[in-house]
Amino acid sequence: MTEKNVNISIDGEEYSVEQGQMLIEVTDQLGVYIPRFCYHKKLSIAANCRMCLVEEENTKNAIPACATPVSEGMVIKTKSNNSQTAQQATMEFLLINHPLDCPICDQGGECELQDLAYLYGKNNSRFDIQKQTKSNDNLGPLISTDMSRCIMCTRCVRFGTEVAGLPEIGTMGRGESSTISTFVESSIDHELSGNIIDLCPVGALNNKPYRYTDRTWELDQIDSISPHDCAGSNVYLHVKNNLIKRVVPKVNESINETWISDRDRYAFDGIYSEDRTHESLVRINNKLTPISTNDGINMFIDQLHSIKDKKNISALVSPSSSFEEQLLFAHLMEENQVNNIDHRINQIDFSGDALDPLFPLLNIPLNEIENMESILLIGSTIRKETPIIAHWIKKAADRNCEIHIINRSLDEYHFPIENYILSESSLIAENTGLIVKAALSLSNQEFPDHILDALSKLKEPSPAHIKTANSLISKKSLVISGLVTRNNKDYSLIRSYIDILSSMTNSSKGEITFSANTAGAYISGCIPHRSSFGRTKDIGLNAIQISTNINKMLILYNIEPDDCLFRDELYKAIDSAETVVVFTPFMNDVFKEHADIVIPIKTPYESCGSFINVSGVLQSFNEGLLQLDSLQTNQDILFDTLDYAKAKPLPFEDIINKTQLFIAESKANINPNTELPSINSNADILESLNNYNLYSTDSIVRRSRPLQLTKESKIES
Repeated sequence: MTEKNVNISIDGEEYSVEQGQMLIEVTDQLGVYIPRFCYHKKLSIAANCRMCLVEEENTKNAIPACATPVSEGMVIKTKSNNSQTAQQATMEFLLINHPLDCPICDQGGECELQDLAYLYGKNNSRFDIQKQTKSNDNLGPLISTDMSRCIMCTRCVRFGTEVAGLPEIGTMGRGESSTISTFVESSIDHELSGNIIDLCPVGALNNKPYRYTDRTWELDQIDSISPHDCAGSNVYLHVKNNLIKRVVPKVNESINETWISDRDRYAFDGIYSEDRTHESLVRINNKLTPISTNDGINMFIDQLHSIKDKKNISALVSPSSSFEEQLLFAHLMEENQVNNIDHRINQIDFSGDALDPLFPLLNIPLNEIENMESILLIGSTIRKETPIIAHWIKKAADRNCEIHIINRSLDEYHFPIENYILSESSLIAENTGLIVKAALSLSNQEFPDHILDALSKLKEPSPAHIKTANSLISKKSLVISGLVTRNNKDYSLIRSYIDILSSMTNSSKGEITFSANTAGAYISGCIPHRSSFGRTKDIGLNAIQISTNINKMLILYNIEPDDCLFRDELYKAIDSAETVVVFTPFMNDVFKEHADIVIPIKTPYESCGSFINVSGVLQSFNEGLLQLDSLQTNQDILFDTLDYAKAKPLPFEDIINKTQLFIAESKANINPNTELPSINSNADILESLNNYNLYSTDSIVRRSRPLQLTKESKIES
């Protein structure tokens, strides 16, 4: 339906604008500035700061631009004497009780109140009563409070209710006794909580670890991408003297809007852990001895070449490493006929490798999730796995999307759930199959006999399964599997069921993957059954087989045993290997005891490269670091390694364009899978599985002091 336009006048200029828009939205689009504090485009209208008062020709009093919809014939004056008088009066009231502590306030230099006070404030105060003070709350290890600075804009309150879905703080009291606080004395524990720091227009809510460290105008700003989950949230690194001081969100409306998770905001602290290693080491007489990086690389390559049977060499590479690193590392292994390479350290079922897609993919952009009418989540604690994707699902739920969940535990999601199927881990596959069976009976589609035979062996679907299937068929729908599914011993079967279900119901589909670059690891060839860009190769050992094998040489690139779901098996593989080579930013006790060659590498915060997110979006990060002439990236280390190994040069100049083309072609030519895995999972060989929580997912997060002080860090999942 075509939107109706109305004609209005703003400061003497005539405009045709969309009817029903708020005046402040219109002026923002037209580049006409109106001051504001409480208004934020991602939050509801509060109209309580009154800073956006403007004159309208047909009204007696000034009107709030944030709460006034435009209508035909409006004549707005934003710079008239009446408008400026109203705005100056509002500023005077806001400053009545505001403390004069700008020199020590962390908000100094980026404070909206400070900026507007220069433009709309008076040079002297008529207020001669003692300023009011307010007590500060302890909101936890991430957010500090100075509530005497609060101007009651309520952005933080609205964020908790509307975006996070968890009203942890609210407005208490009346009149001059009003304050923002928790309803009961507690910390703020939502995984998006740090965003209220960015929302606060004054210095009332601050970044507690950053508090009193640096002034904002001293910081350099570098565009980057968060390396901790598959959403690919866009961030800025604020750097001083080559040290990261804080991380803040960068606006990307199609991925993370204006928000980032607390994990993305505070994890960088882990790179300054005391166990960082910056020198190459080699074990001589059972003692690690420092050597030059070139000598360490040469020793590694010499030993690699000395092993004639390459089947005795295995390599594990991190899904958090950049695409360029993965591509170079996989090329090094391929040039040396090493097929035992994998990144899937958090997967225990490899029985469906033959059915693997070219790379795991959510086949719609992240912001398209908001427009879904029905979503099925299978095996996912989505808020902890990918908080930003959980945010998009909540936005869909707020627009009356039906959310259906199959999971092993009852978790808090903070959005309405239509249908919750609580299932033991061993029965998640069966419950998914029952939805497929229900969908088959409702849709009357033709499927191969072997699929029908497999479904006929399942029991009859329950009303919950039928309701879910009917919702997926009748609405614009999406099916997502999460990390609980990825960890499941029947992962391959569940994935096949999802493929079939998606085909039956014409649903979009995708899976949440570990870390920032699982898709890149598939494309680069860091898997045992495929080379880079989907080329075939001789099949090698998968991650579990590598971890239960006795290897002559075991190579770990940016991986620690604690990153691995089958941690105990990897411990044993490290212990039993004749030679252990690690490329690592950190030295843990296992490496100190067992590593034979240690090559130090940088974390994703300190190097540069590209990540491919869950929707197949390739994003470069830390390109600003390249301005530093002395920077040696992880790619440089791998190039040196390839040179010494006399490997065939990898045509690297056009690799990004080639990758983007490969991704686009892969998306355009997806063939729906209607096969079930033909072999049984070997997951039962494992003795135990590692437990995770939101703040133990990778080596950097585990070392972040602020995150390890949170309540969430103590909860295993």
